[in-house]
Amino acid sequence: MPQSGPFAAWIEIEGKPAQEYNVEAHVNRRVVTCWIPSEVGKSFSVAWRNAAIQIPTAGHVFVDGKECGGRVLNGPSGISARQDGVTDATTVRQFTFSSITLTDDDAFLGNTTNHEKLGLIEVNIYPIQVFGYVPVMYSSMALPEIKLHERAKTTVTQQVKLAEPKLLEVPQTAVSHRFLGPPLVTFAFRYRPLSILQASGIAPQPVAMHFVPPVHRFRRIPPKRKASPELQREATPDDDAEEIRALREKLNELEAKRAKKKAKITRVKEEENIPPFPAHAGRK
Repeated sequence: MPQSGPFAAWIEIEGKPAQEYNVEAHVNRRVVTCWIPSEVGKSFSVAWRNAAIQIPTAGHVFVDGKECGGRVLNGPSGISARQDGVTDATTVRQFTFSSITLTDDDAFLGNTTNHEKLGLIEVNIYPIQVFGYVPVMYSSMALPEIKLHERAKTTVTQQVKLAEPKLLEVPQTAVSHRFLGPPLVTFAFRYRPLSILQASGIAPQPVAMHFVPPVHRFRRIPPKRKASPELQREATPDDDAEEIRALREKLNELEAKRAKKKAKITRVKEEENIPPFPAHAGRK
């Protein structure tokens, strides 16, 4: 946040403090400058505070070189002054970033009248003497429409316009005062689109997002074993007949062995059935 001694100032864009770049103090810190990003269609406020000076001060706001009123702080306070736009007793027309109209009319070529402060928001803080409160007079002030030639060599592409009037929640009064000297400090905010600030090296480039592909783990499938030549050869009718003949020969062989065993068993049983002659038996 730009600061100078007990004073600080900032810009709020739609209620949020704007990002400041290249904050610098000049001329014994009587002038403090910086850059802020602006965006077409967004409204903004100018805010400042006094943390220590024990006298009333008045902050006067200038937009694109045009004075737009101000606010009075009666000594140091934790409450900040805020200028939302151009006000009368009951309404406010808010400051709003807007595009500059480009033209090919050569009458505008080289015409830089009052353009040296285009793209600049300033607040000058003066020491003042307060006389009292007075009614706020109706203000018909408007910020002029700015046109630039399309071949104009400038990085300024925006201006500030005033929005349609909105009713104030609390009617406003004005403070009658006079300056007691030159500004104690001037805060200057140069506004540009963020893309221009980045291209000029004032604002950092956006961080590139590098895509990291996910790591997939695959199960290794072993190669299939090749079948042996014996299994790979297809069967033929001759092979089937040969196998049947071999099986029949084996069956005949088994049946022959079985028949021999059966005949042997039968003889043994018949011998066992013959009773022996008694040892004492004799012939008749």
